[in-house]
Amino acid sequence: MLGTSELGHILIVDDDTNITELLRVNLSSMRYSVEVIDRASDVDRGVQGHTRLVIVDAMQQQYSGMDLIRDFKDDPRTEQIAIILYSAFRGESMVIEALDAGADDYLVKPFSLREMIARVKSVLRRHERSVSGSAGGNVIAFQNMSVSLITQTVKIGQEPVALTKTEYSLLVLLLKNRDNYVSRAEILSKVWKDDVSGGNERVVDTNISRLRKKLGELGARIVNRSGHGYMIS
Repeated sequence: MLGTSELGHILIVDDDTNITELLRVNLSSMRYSVEVIDRASDVDRGVQGHTRLVIVDAMQQQYSGMDLIRDFKDDPRTEQIAIILYSAFRGESMVIEALDAGADDYLVKPFSLREMIARVKSVLRRHERSVSGSAGGNVIAFQNMSVSLITQTVKIGQEPVALTKTEYSLLVLLLKNRDNYVSRAEILSKVWKDDVSGGNERVVDTNISRLRKKLGELGARIVNRSGHGYMIS
């Protein structure tokens, strides 16, 4: 289990140990908890809820840094995490692709350590303001229910609610789209990314039913409409 320092957790994804070790030492000295993973394909998004920032290159790998960014931003468990992509690739098209994928910043190698540290501080400041300005910041509040995006826990009043990862992801997706219907197809694409459902939209109905029961009276706030999907209202 990784410890969390005062300023939060940063994940570095790259197999260039010269860069990753330099970043790890300097960011650790600034009171960040730092984790380094060599390969983008080895990153488990399911355990990254406590991460504040991802710094990634891995552009030469089969599953690249760009793929990782897209998957982070498409996953309700990790979409709130800030991301900096650095790479030897130059050109406007690469910058645009990175930003379109969801990166918060892009640096071209070689870069100075001072510049990277400045970008880290800037991205985290911007991201903190953005998150703080959203509904509840890192906690989504709905009626007397609170959902933590950091610890991935749910409470109704002071009582914890035991949800599976799938049920948690469903709840967060609905809450982030509150008062708007989310189609079954969209729910499938965002919650069942590995397509273990086989494209069967009935799996959505089954898991929504379980989620409703676990939420008790609040479960009645999850409504569905034929041809539109599900909404929490």
